[in-house]
Amino acid sequence: MPLPIVVQGDIMQTARMCRVCGVQIPPERIEIIPNTQTCTKHSNATAVVGFMDYSHKTAPQLVMVSTNDTEGMRRATNVFKRKR
Repeated sequence: MPLPIVVQGDIMQTARMCRVCGVQIPPERIEIIPNTQTCTKHSNATAVVGFMDYSHKTAPQLVMVSTNDTEGMRRATNVFKRKR
């Protein structure tokens, strides 16, 4: 069975289906992650939070923490409260 063609603006793309549930993957997701094979519901990517750590005297540091990392999230929350 041929895949449907999706027209978005002037761009034509072949629609891709999620390998887990068979739902069409949104064109925006394919544009950002071209090799994706799953929809957002079945993605195994974990959410991350970024925050600026101003503990160094001369330069802040961007710190990325997984939302599953409870200690990192605690630190991010404390730094955010302290340095605002």
